[in-house]
Amino acid sequence: MDPAPQHHFGVYARIRDADRILLVHKTRGPYTGLLDLPGGSPEPGESWPETLERELHEELGLHLTAAGHFKPFALHVRTTSTGEPINFHHHGVYLDLPRPTTAPAAITSPDTAGCRWFNTRTDDETHLSPVVHAVLAL
Repeated sequence: MDPAPQHHFGVYARIRDADRILLVHKTRGPYTGLLDLPGGSPEPGESWPETLERELHEELGLHLTAAGHFKPFALHVRTTSTGEPINFHHHGVYLDLPRPTTAPAAITSPDTAGCRWFNTRTDDETHLSPVVHAVLAL
């Protein structure tokens, strides 16, 4: 029998620089210990661009304008990063953003501990969250 279903909606950024993508290190939730897209859940009354701008500042120390077309994704995750069974329905939107003109900061937020550029051609993909796998495939 599946664990009780959980539903999550988030707003994320796919920040690219050639073959690299900027990712954050997750410190809690079902993706603990994995690299994930920067972003998170909207606060009450917050638009998607406002959410993304706030999250990029909180997680990366960046002041970026979230403008453009948000793209949807949906996935069903059955195990956490530690192998525990879950019934996690993750829905969200992401926005493609160019490489920032300033370097991201090594910030620790409630959900993340720093960031790194991940090379999609050469780096090991085993430590990527299901969201990153799904968005890279789109």
